[in-house]
Amino acid sequence: MQKKQNKLDVENALGKTPRQAIESLRKWAVNNTGCAVQDGWPCGTCFCSLLSDMGVKENKQHNRPIDRVNEVWRAVLQIRGD
Repeated sequence: MQKKQNKLDVENALGKTPRQAIESLRKWAVNNTGCAVQDGWPCGTCFCSLLSDMGVKENKQHNRPIDRVNEVWRAVLQIRGD
């Protein structure tokens, strides 16, 4: 059974400062994974599992596989400064 994720309030996050938006993303990720082992952020395994549960997956585009989970995780790493 798939657990229900809390929605990330993107509209509300857009009106915030960048630090506040990043903190909203961090809280959402921690609340939905239950993991905060990397300086208050979820580890890659837990975050990628959350993305998979949300339906983010590898897509084929022009016969080239595109790993959307990895793309999102790499973006999160940039956002959090890793």
